[in-house]
Amino acid sequence: MPIILAIPADNQGNKLWIKSLRTDGDQSFVQFKSTYNDVGWREAGLYPADGGVNIVITGDDGTVLFRFNKLWIDKLK
Repeated sequence: MPIILAIPADNQGNKLWIKSLRTDGDQSFVQFKSTYNDVGWREAGLYPADGGVNIVITGDDGTVLFRFNKLWIDKLK
């Protein structure tokens, strides 16, 4: 059974759900969805931010959609 993490997305109770960590070379990917909308699971690359302290998920145009501490990803390993 896969591990699914519910990361707090704001202080209003919204969540970022992530699962299925995979790597391809030196790039990491997860599947994600959020409580902000009714869009199903999507896959996105993970990128380091803030000197490696945080990780970001970006949209197709490079806009940061979510930012969270990299320690969350350790729970998927």
